Amino acid sequence: MKKRILVSQIIGAAAVLIARPNNWKLFSAGICFMLLGAAIRALASSAIVKSRTLTIAGPYAAVRNPLYLGTASMVLGLLVSLSNPQAPLRTGAVWLITAVSFTLIYRVQIKAEEEFLLSVYGEEFERYRSRVNAILPRPADIAGFFDRTAYSWEIFRKNKEWRGFLGMSAIAAVVAARIKYGF
Repeated sequence: MKKRILVSQIIGAAAVLIARPNNWKLFSAGICFMLLGAAIRALASSAIVKSRTLTIAGPYAAVRNPLYLGTASMVLGLLVSLSNPQAPLRTGAVWLITAVSFTLIYRVQIKAEEEFLLSVYGEEFERYRSRVNAILPRPADIAGFFDRTAYSWEIFRKNKEWRGFLGMSAIAAVVAARIKYGF
């Protein structure tokens, strides 16, 4: 899906506009999930060398799609921060629409990427795919995240992941303002 980022941004903005967040504890819990997601994405983007090699080290040794695992954690954090126990139907609708939308978007994206990787790397990718989960790492595989040799500051800068962190920070600021000022 070529426009997945734009579509994701529209869905995220709609969730922020539709929800009526009002709870600082839920906001704080949501921020924790968002920060975890941002950290996972930062690690993944400092390990992946796009279009030159099949990256299977660092977070890619733990999960085939750590960037999308990070995105899922950030979306979960957003949904938690937007939750309002006094408006369960609105909150449920925001959760349902957002979760279904992101699941559909990223299932299509992962399928397309894996077809591409299979066509380029063949059996090497097939072996990798058979031993590493797509989204949720197995407990034994989490050690891959701690392989310091897999990371490069230069690759991180080239992949421009800092933009996602800035976007997440802006969304968090808007949600905080909505809670504080009740709009």
